[in-house]
Amino acid sequence: MWNNKKIPLVSMTFMALAIGSTYVSALETQVGDTTVGLYGYARLNMAYNFDRDAGSANEGYFAEVAGSEDERDVGDQFQVTATQSRIGFRTSTPVEGSTLDTVIEGDFWSYNDDNTRFRLRHAYGSWNGILAGQTWSNYNTFVAATPTLDFFSTAGSYGGYGTRLAQLRYTIGGFSIAAEDPQAQLAENIDGSVPEEDLLPDNDDAVSSMPALSLRYEDSMGDFSYSIAGIARQLKYDTGSEKDTEMGYGAFAAGAYHAGPVTLRAIVNASEGANSYLYLSGDYFNGADAYVDTNGKLQTLSGDGGALGLSYQISPQYSLNASHGYTDVDLGDTTVGGNAGRKNKNTFLNLMWTPNERLMYGIEYGYFETELADGREEDASRVMVAAQYSF
Repeated sequence: MWNNKKIPLVSMTFMALAIGSTYVSALETQVGDTTVGLYGYARLNMAYNFDRDAGSANEGYFAEVAGSEDERDVGDQFQVTATQSRIGFRTSTPVEGSTLDTVIEGDFWSYNDDNTRFRLRHAYGSWNGILAGQTWSNYNTFVAATPTLDFFSTAGSYGGYGTRLAQLRYTIGGFSIAAEDPQAQLAENIDGSVPEEDLLPDNDDAVSSMPALSLRYEDSMGDFSYSIAGIARQLKYDTGSEKDTEMGYGAFAAGAYHAGPVTLRAIVNASEGANSYLYLSGDYFNGADAYVDTNGKLQTLSGDGGALGLSYQISPQYSLNASHGYTDVDLGDTTVGGNAGRKNKNTFLNLMWTPNERLMYGIEYGYFETELADGREEDASRVMVAAQYSF
């Protein structure tokens, strides 16, 4: 589970930066039959926004790029933080012919870096192919994720939800199936001028009565790695006096090809009523799945996305990475508000220096572009630098 000695340097860098895993640099000891590991890192992120506020020092937000009318031209901002720093604890024990692995991990991250506290990231156990607890969504992959200093990374690049969910998962070989905590987001379909008594149901009325079900197959053939996955989950609202139910679906296909010092990555995503699983398709995270029309019926929203990336291992210590991604949640002929109808794009170019697997320094240029449902387009650019010390 934690043997990463054969993973290329650029992949280890990505795990340490974008995924946040520091398994490659763990401190380990043996207690009886159990291997106990303590791992983590201390990290400093600094960001400079050229033309407007584009997020926190940890990552960029499309909502901040759009901003309000008074915020659109606010630029020349410097931000700095150490809240991405984290710590984790793991164990590995032979049990009944298989290995029991457990992980508990947390950090101090928060949206906009304005609520510093210890945050649970992973808390799960895995034995004989059965995983239970909170970890990366099964509807997710890192195959096509190009290393970035930006904590959120490239739009559309993770294929699925892009973060961690409570779940029950079974894995055999490259195939995995999971029942997960369902994610749903209903858009508002009012413009703020409608009297309160006439408001239609929105995200506050969303409920769930069944888990999200996901399937994934991930494997490699020589220098080519790939991942395909699908998800189905229920969309439902209930106000007490009216309710409706629909189903949402999503799918992605991702691949990466390693050719000597060069790695090429690509991914495509599609969703119908499952934009909560379309990575960075919304304002701060993912987009809306559906809305309730004037007849009380749920109407699903379709979305698509994709990303391309290239990594070049200049030397054992230096890597150059470039990536571009986009997401689009289509409203069709409908006019709704809230977190829907947004087209997001971002591009990153960075240079990472890893003099040792426990040390990383990097500098990155990021460009963000977003188009809102009303047709307004905004963009922003920023430079980030980071230093990370792992144990």
